[in-house]
Amino acid sequence: MKITIRRGVYPRAPISRQMLLQMKLTTLFLTAFLVQVSARSLSQNVTFSGTNVSLEKVFSAIEKQTGYVFFYNSSDIVKAGPVSVSLKDASLQAALRQCLVNQPLGYVIKGNTIFINASKATLATEPEDLLFLPPPPVAELKGRVLNAAGQPVEGAAVSLPSLNKGTTTDRAGSFILTGIPAGSYTLEVSYVGYQRYTQVVNVGAKGTGIAITLQEADNNLSDVAIAVNTGYQKLEKYQLTGAASVLSQKQYDQRVAVTGNFLESLEGKLPGLVYNSQSGELSIRGVSTFDAVKQPLIVVDGFPTEIDIRTINPIDIVSVTVLRDAAASSIYGVRASNGVIIIETRRGKQGKPAFSLRATTAFQPAPDFSYLKYAPADEYAQLQVEQFRKANPSEATYITYGYAKTPVQEVMFDLKANRITQAQADQRLAAIKSYDNLQEYEQLFYCTRQATNLDFDMSGGNDRSTYLLGINYVGEKPVKQRSNSNQFIVNLANTYKLSERINFDFRGIYTNSKSSNGGDVPYTDFFPYERLADDNGNALAVALGPNKDYLSYVANKQRNDRLVAAGLYDQRYAPYGELAANTTTNYLSAIRFQGRLQGKVTEWLSAELGGTYENQQGTQDNLRTEQAFAVRYLLNSRASKDPSSGKPLFVDIPQGNILGKTQQKTTSYTVRGQLNFHKKIGSVHDFSGIAGIEQRKTVTSAFKTTYFGYNGQTLLSKPVNWQRLNSSNSPAFADVGSFGLAVRYSDYFNESYGDRRFMSYYAQATYMLQEKYIATGSFRIDQSNLFGVDPKYKNKPLWSAGLSWRIDKEDFLQPVSWVNELKLRAATGFNGNVPGSNNGPFLILESGINSLFYAAQPLNRVLSPENQSLRWETTRNYNFGLDYSLFKGRVSGTIDWYSKLSTDVFGQFDADPTTGFNQYFANTASIRNRGLEIMVNTSNIRTRNFEWRSQVTASFNKNRIMAVKATEYANSQYITSAGINVQDQPMNAVFSYNYGGLTNMGKPFVYDSKGNQKILNFYGASVVDVNFNDLIYSGTTTPKYVLGWNNQFTLGAFDLSFLFMYYGGHVMRAEQPNPNNLGSYTSNPIAGSLNYWRKAGDEANTIIPGFTPGTSLDPYYYSSYARYGYQYASRFVRKADYIRLRDLILTYNAKLPFMQKMGFTRTQIRLQAQNMFRYTFSGNDIDPEAIDRQSGIRRLPQQPFYSVSLFTNF
Repeated sequence: MKITIRRGVYPRAPISRQMLLQMKLTTLFLTAFLVQVSARSLSQNVTFSGTNVSLEKVFSAIEKQTGYVFFYNSSDIVKAGPVSVSLKDASLQAALRQCLVNQPLGYVIKGNTIFINASKATLATEPEDLLFLPPPPVAELKGRVLNAAGQPVEGAAVSLPSLNKGTTTDRAGSFILTGIPAGSYTLEVSYVGYQRYTQVVNVGAKGTGIAITLQEADNNLSDVAIAVNTGYQKLEKYQLTGAASVLSQKQYDQRVAVTGNFLESLEGKLPGLVYNSQSGELSIRGVSTFDAVKQPLIVVDGFPTEIDIRTINPIDIVSVTVLRDAAASSIYGVRASNGVIIIETRRGKQGKPAFSLRATTAFQPAPDFSYLKYAPADEYAQLQVEQFRKANPSEATYITYGYAKTPVQEVMFDLKANRITQAQADQRLAAIKSYDNLQEYEQLFYCTRQATNLDFDMSGGNDRSTYLLGINYVGEKPVKQRSNSNQFIVNLANTYKLSERINFDFRGIYTNSKSSNGGDVPYTDFFPYERLADDNGNALAVALGPNKDYLSYVANKQRNDRLVAAGLYDQRYAPYGELAANTTTNYLSAIRFQGRLQGKVTEWLSAELGGTYENQQGTQDNLRTEQAFAVRYLLNSRASKDPSSGKPLFVDIPQGNILGKTQQKTTSYTVRGQLNFHKKIGSVHDFSGIAGIEQRKTVTSAFKTTYFGYNGQTLLSKPVNWQRLNSSNSPAFADVGSFGLAVRYSDYFNESYGDRRFMSYYAQATYMLQEKYIATGSFRIDQSNLFGVDPKYKNKPLWSAGLSWRIDKEDFLQPVSWVNELKLRAATGFNGNVPGSNNGPFLILESGINSLFYAAQPLNRVLSPENQSLRWETTRNYNFGLDYSLFKGRVSGTIDWYSKLSTDVFGQFDADPTTGFNQYFANTASIRNRGLEIMVNTSNIRTRNFEWRSQVTASFNKNRIMAVKATEYANSQYITSAGINVQDQPMNAVFSYNYGGLTNMGKPFVYDSKGNQKILNFYGASVVDVNFNDLIYSGTTTPKYVLGWNNQFTLGAFDLSFLFMYYGGHVMRAEQPNPNNLGSYTSNPIAGSLNYWRKAGDEANTIIPGFTPGTSLDPYYYSSYARYGYQYASRFVRKADYIRLRDLILTYNAKLPFMQKMGFTRTQIRLQAQNMFRYTFSGNDIDPEAIDRQSGIRRLPQQPFYSVSLFTNF
């Protein structure tokens, strides 16, 4: 046991009789002297009153008022009961006597230290009680570092610069510096997010104990933090030569992550990190790969995680560190090419049990479908009328093949056959156009989103162990009807001090979630004038099938009547009925256990052994009831015909529900052994570093099966004829239709398995010269089973090196008082990357069933041909940075310029046709990312009652494909397909045609690079008129510039903050009116499509092509591909720059006396609104976050999200 400060412990060593006699004599001679020396100190006054309060609380008040420090054994204090005291200007001695009356405790005062022992004796009455307290070890400085709330601060750097001695605090906030000669020294303490603390301490021959309270940094938006957690070690910020950013708990907690996604709280607060909550895009310093892992590595409490990030409770997070360059992140090896996000979570705190509760309720209005700009019902129906007149279809064809007709076609066929008059046709068409179902669809399929987040935790402990138990619940009613989700997270964090030199840390997380959704029915599944439900809420059938398909598997009325009469299922499609007939339920269960044993070998060397185990199991149940369209059609198509009665027999595929069940499992473990050293030599040299070995393994598996004739009550299913299921033979009943009859065996039954293993050896070292000049270096060797056993391929050496210069420590800058910190950094190094799934240097096969034959034989498909020359991806990094803090921290920030060059980038490459393969997986390209990152923190106004702080983060990235072994594409594919990579252009490039307009015959034309008019006429790779050089590079869909502007205002008990985000430098295509979209199964024409070319002369007033002629004999004929010139015209590519008010947050910090008396130490009420405002520079009619930037097709935009939260501690 060791002596600590407040709530601490001290040893009771065994005492021999001879020693006891000597100590008694010494005590008698010293007592009078000590009393005289202490008289002046004892005269300090104390004011405090309380009823039934703990001694710890009284001791804390005395410490704050007198500057004295208490030493005591926590077990002695536990035995003592609460006290009731009333002190007003009482002397220190009188205060102590009143506190300890009727308690089995005594006290001894030595210097500025008060020792409490299990005796009734005190210094004034029985000096010999000093015998109960052996003196502390000679030449030691001990103490404890706390924050303003009295909680221990772990990892704080404590040093005596003049002696070149330093250490860090343990989990209890305690520290000890040994081997200190008696004398006066300046003590320095620093920790991330807190002001640097300095104090002159006098160390006597018998040691000294002190208590230190750190105050939060003035600018709590500052990223110029004092310490950085790399996951492997904690470093002071000034030791870094690479680029790293830290988000403190106070910064992170500014925003409530209502739905449990912690990434939402990072947007705009860390330079270089780009996250879009709607698209899910996450990147650090751009994307550097095609087909390898693109997401940053996520590390939780020092170990990478392989399971769903939803298992991380955002409320448990106390800091987020982002490592952006090789010098900072190369210690993670090949997984760090895309950057590293390190999350540190809460742990227990010493003291009596403390509780915290957070409750949030939120809502979001239903989506606004008017943003999609679909053509309304009257315009849509009129387009169908004009399309019918243009195409002039034959009714006999529809009858022969049994095609279903649209309501408009029914009218037009009747008119064409003279079954009705023009007046009757106009009347029927007017009735069709009079109803628009958009509002009905919104009400039937969507609703207001509601969410609830409840979090409760309990923590406590003593100097030997701490604990934290937390429970989190997130319940959500999403915007889609018949949808809901629930998630529970239970986390445990325990620390144990096994001895003075050995600590053990254990953490566990258990997550269980369930979500369900009804059938997914997009608005484009039917026509905008069709009713979806009757007045009683019963689903109505629409004219065509899913995606407005009119082909033969969707029965028209006559065919459907015959099917029902024959005893088969109704084969009409009712969209609203599909909502209840289909249910997808997802179950997720995950556990994560983590342990770390740390031991101090010597004063400068320590060792640790740790690891983590993760297991995640997910199950998806896709239940399609017997009423679902897909089930009805499958049963009809596989039914047999009774030869005698002609009635259907459902023997091959049983009647009833169909349950598809997919189970996925991920199991991973990491084991790590590591040595840490820190040694100072004299007053000049400082060495620190780590060296270790790490083994990781990740196993993924998936299994899919299907139960036919499933009964949810009995949990029974019926056998199925597998060959018949997989058959594409014609159905027994012709009216069923055969289009889309064939199904793949793998749609119902499938299994996969993956095993990835890595072995790593690593080391990192930091050298400081005079605390001004710093050099760092790291080296790591990664081995992977993905590259076999040959060391030539399986070993990947990675390294980094960096230098930094603390200019503010130079003598020539000391007179400049307004410069508090100024540091230059330079670093370089290598990261890497590994292939994604189903790829590698070896022949990789997939087993399956051949569905081309009735016999349904097994087969193997080649997923990836052998390529023994495949190498690891490699990324070379350069980084130059500047850290600064000016005017006593009123202005601070960082500036970083970087260059990343990724070589041997994985991708698909055209194979030699003689090999029998079309493509193979190879090292195909090199990609470069260059950019600038800036962060500026300012304390704009700071008075007694008002404060205004700001933070600006800016990221500028230029991406370029330096070289690529390109697959041959048709020129049209560069236009219409996303993700095609072109040398000397950025990733996600947009190419367009130089559209000229329409000829006098209505034919769309484009200009080539020489200004010649061309009418596109091509199919696939058969390019006729336009070369690649005739295409126009319009930009990239990836933002080049990302800026965040965060402001926080504090007025009394109120805080107001807001975050503006700017994304710019990218482009988007804007969808244009096009009557030919009537033929699309998955989209609708947008408003304005009636304004198309109809006759010569219209080209002067419109650029919209008309309906494409159906035959090449028509003099007005042009290929449907000619419309691409209009659809993908450069004139319709817009700047996608926009500004969005991401957050607006009002917080009330309740500090009411009655609440404090009730034990509520901190209470907050918070109102939060997200996505309240947006401004798009190229026109506010389009939301760049709610559009496919390549095609221009709109998506539903994010609605504002409102929440109310209550936080309290007690």
